[in-house]
Amino acid sequence: MIAGALITVTPVAAQDPDSLEVQRQEHNQQAGTENLETLALLLHQALQTNNPELLRRHLVDKRVYDKLMQLGTAPVRESLLLYSPTDLQLDFQQDFGQVMQDGATLEVDWPTTSIKETIVADTPPTRNAVIFPAQLHLNSSSGLPFQVHFTTARLDGRYYLLPPLRLSEEL
Repeated sequence: MIAGALITVTPVAAQDPDSLEVQRQEHNQQAGTENLETLALLLHQALQTNNPELLRRHLVDKRVYDKLMQLGTAPVRESLLLYSPTDLQLDFQQDFGQVMQDGATLEVDWPTTSIKETIVADTPPTRNAVIFPAQLHLNSSSGLPFQVHFTTARLDGRYYLLPPLRLSEEL
């Protein structure tokens, strides 16, 4: 995977929860999201509700997988060869379950978590970086900061989720 400069995206100022819900529903109507912040917002919602189905439309499917294999750099293609599109989706589902379980171990009350920031390892626009890591920094209601690490694919101006997905305490 290719990584360059770190870009920090701060969360949107406090919004009415109803308007956030409308935003999430609108963004969930088509495959992939138009930006990484929206993908992170949907991931947060899925974690809050323990509902990985909210992300199904935003996981790499066969069409995206085939195009990544066609357009990706050699390291991207080599890493994707280890998986089928179905394997990617199953691994993400398993990772999601593990993140929920790890959160329970840390006594995270998922419905009350809030987004602190999203950090993206990105590359200059001139490079063909189609897969890169990101971190979603969250706070629990008890004030415990933690991170959800995820991988995203950028293709045709849309962002998709890939495994691995994991949780770690913030240091």
